[in-house]
Amino acid sequence: MKVIIGVLLVSLALANAERDWSKVFPNHLPNPAGTRLPHGLPSSRIVGGTEAPPNSIPYQVALFLPVQGGTSFCGGSLISRKTVLTAAHCVDSLVGPVEVVLGAHNVRDDEATQVRVTTSSINIHPGWSALTLRNDLALIRLPNEVELSDNIQPIALASDTSNTFEGHEATASGWGLDSDSSTSISPILRKVTIPVIANSVCNIAYFGVIQDSHICASGLGGKSTCNGDSGGPLTVAGVQVGITSFGIALGCEIGWPPAFTRVSYFYDWIIANID
Repeated sequence: MKVIIGVLLVSLALANAERDWSKVFPNHLPNPAGTRLPHGLPSSRIVGGTEAPPNSIPYQVALFLPVQGGTSFCGGSLISRKTVLTAAHCVDSLVGPVEVVLGAHNVRDDEATQVRVTTSSINIHPGWSALTLRNDLALIRLPNEVELSDNIQPIALASDTSNTFEGHEATASGWGLDSDSSTSISPILRKVTIPVIANSVCNIAYFGVIQDSHICASGLGGKSTCNGDSGGPLTVAGVQVGITSFGIALGCEIGWPPAFTRVSYFYDWIIANID
């Protein structure tokens, strides 16, 4: 039913001063087979947004992921004192333990608000498919319960599958690239407000890839997610409704709708496997 990678490790993280930032790159999602989408699908980053006030999104988590060729970067959300929710494509190619950073604003600094732990306990949804982009979610278990504070708080999850949130204003956040010309992740946490759109409209852009298990937002006006924001939260009124999953490789500022994993669709699986 689940995939567990390794065992829990004691809390141990490299100081940012020792990190080789030239080898930290935003996570990318491969092109799904059998689609007509041009160029393939990258994971997401915040474009057209603004800097989030420091520690105003206390459930936001940064993930440094060891993979072949360096360190991949993704986002995530704290959903309990021992569990982080993220995208499956962020953690399906690990070659070592994940470094989880909570309470951060500037991920390049060793801020006093930050808590850094490492773990190899990963639970990928058993139905995850990089070919169809379905079931793109995973749980990361922390070795110990994190101490909550104003800077570190779990977020509530959407559970009502009858609520599509269509037309609601949603907030996406992350440290992904902040423009199509950027080459590295943003050091500071950014956010963007984007309206949720109907899956039927989104599917016109994605040629049938979108399913009930997805939720989409408008990318009009160059406001969207993009490389490096993968796994991060999409929220409506303080409730997480989506997990940043994929976009279009032609660019993040071209107005294409970003796609997310719909949290309510997987609520029962998440609760059954939390902690």
